[in-house]
Amino acid sequence: MNIVLVSNLPNMECSVYIFTVMLFAVYSQGLKLSLKRHPPAVLGTRSPCAVLTCGESVDSSVPSTPDQAHGISMARIQTIMAMAVFKTVSPGSGASTTDTEDKRHVLIGSVTSQAPSLTSVANGRKLDGLLEAGRASLRVELVKQVDCEAEFTCQVQGVDTQGREVVRSTSLVQLSAQTADRADGGSLVPVVSLQLLASLQQLVSQAVNGLESSMENKLKSLEGKIDQLEANLNVKSDSFENKIEDKIYNLEKVINSKSDSLQEKFHARSDTFERHLDNKLDSLENRIEDKIDNNNNLNRLMQLDFKVSTELAQFRSEARADIMDSLEIMTDRFKTEQREALRNVSQSFESTLSNTSRLLDSLESDLDVLKAYGQANLATAKNQTEVLQEILVSREPQARCTLDDSSLSNKYPKIQSTQFQPTGCYNGMGDGKNQTHAPYVAMTHATLKREILCDTHTLGGGWIVIQRRTSAGENFYRSWQEYKDGFGDLTDNFWIGNEAIHNLTSMYRHEMRIDMTVDGQSVFAQYTSFRIEDETDNYRLRLGSYSGTVGEKTHDFGLSYHDNSQFSTYDKDNDKNSANCAVLYPGGWWYKSCIWSNLNGKWGVRGEGGIYWYTGDTPKYPTYTEMKVRRI
Repeated sequence: MNIVLVSNLPNMECSVYIFTVMLFAVYSQGLKLSLKRHPPAVLGTRSPCAVLTCGESVDSSVPSTPDQAHGISMARIQTIMAMAVFKTVSPGSGASTTDTEDKRHVLIGSVTSQAPSLTSVANGRKLDGLLEAGRASLRVELVKQVDCEAEFTCQVQGVDTQGREVVRSTSLVQLSAQTADRADGGSLVPVVSLQLLASLQQLVSQAVNGLESSMENKLKSLEGKIDQLEANLNVKSDSFENKIEDKIYNLEKVINSKSDSLQEKFHARSDTFERHLDNKLDSLENRIEDKIDNNNNLNRLMQLDFKVSTELAQFRSEARADIMDSLEIMTDRFKTEQREALRNVSQSFESTLSNTSRLLDSLESDLDVLKAYGQANLATAKNQTEVLQEILVSREPQARCTLDDSSLSNKYPKIQSTQFQPTGCYNGMGDGKNQTHAPYVAMTHATLKREILCDTHTLGGGWIVIQRRTSAGENFYRSWQEYKDGFGDLTDNFWIGNEAIHNLTSMYRHEMRIDMTVDGQSVFAQYTSFRIEDETDNYRLRLGSYSGTVGEKTHDFGLSYHDNSQFSTYDKDNDKNSANCAVLYPGGWWYKSCIWSNLNGKWGVRGEGGIYWYTGDTPKYPTYTEMKVRRI
């Protein structure tokens, strides 16, 4: 990043000092930003007091060169994709120009590959820009004296020879006459109290040590629970294996018993058949002998006897062979059935073990949920006990403090003395007939350990409000850390915080509703499910199906367009656009690339830079928004 300091001394030649600071892998040797001052305008004329020029050219024949001081190869832009000029604005006239934490950058003008040329006159500035092959330039004629003394930044985006995205920027800081005199006559060195730094370091060390101790205790407790679950699993597994072995042993005994019984029956029937056959043969022989005695045809009968004996022997042999073949077939079939039964028992055992393992995992998850639920119930019971103690001490019924929401006084009736503070925010707390709670109640959430705002009336109540916009009283152009922690006032404009939303929606399934006022009409959008991931995934949005009256033509419009997108702010760009959508459309949102909705836009702007919702047919500009979630 190049920082150009321009002296602002009247009637003197501008002296330029260039300080080059290498920040990560950003290198801006070819990017040039200059300010040429003009003499003061003649009274009654309108001529520029200065001309700001930013230019970048690409020489593809020059390869990447190593930095002589660090030996690091610096990437050069091969193709220019976009160029933009920003004006740096401080929060107030009394703020220091070197206090970069509170400064913000306002876009003056830009050229991109989609819009390669620019010519416009607005806000006392004339802009001319051009993006063509190998070069880009922006020229700004400044008429207002405050612009001629301001700080500017020029940023160019492109692709290097390896196809990687490269961003370069250079800033121009102008020194006033008073600052220049002090720079010549003495140094401005901030003095920091060493005692304050030591105290701060001690507090940070104590906090880190406490956090490490707490994490170690929680890890030890978790390891103990896991060991106990493993022990229980081993005991149940051993018991189950013993039962399976007993069942297999008993099955083998039954099979062996049936096999022995079958063999005994087969031998008994075989013996019976042989005896019956012997009896028949004996009877036949007796009859033959009788015939021999009667007919005296000995030779013929002897031949017949030989033939019968031969056939009988053959019949016995064939019958025995058939019986043995049948026995072998029955034995093979029995062994096959036995193996199939054992295989089925083994598969059943494996399936039962798998189901047991999943059951134990489910029990472990349920244990964690029950533990969190028990802690929440304990906090609720404690809160109810304190309420009862207060009532018993005062000996008269007292209503707890409720939220007097003046912004909704026209929407809901004034809270009566019979409306008491509930102990939780849950679906069904408002039945629409006999309302016992105020429409909006502020209470401490047991899991989040912080105060939340509960909508007790809408569709049965139980809605936790996570965002509200009612006026220009709160600035929503905030940093990543501010959107993470939350900001604003529960009684007016606020954002509850991305970390709180993640903790709330990750434990149980939630639905979401957005109430809006558009052109004096109340409309809403409702989604069957809503959650955001943790900070490691940049609070990615997960959204269900839409229903409502505000309008979403398809899933590609409204908030549904931003489904599965990461959250972005001006100081952390996670969108898919080459520029930072959180700067182009000021706010913090799940921009994707960039918006079909932005309920955290700038208040009072009727356009894409303000509070905005596009249905697919018509753009809408809400003047009131309220985002809220409810556990399903």
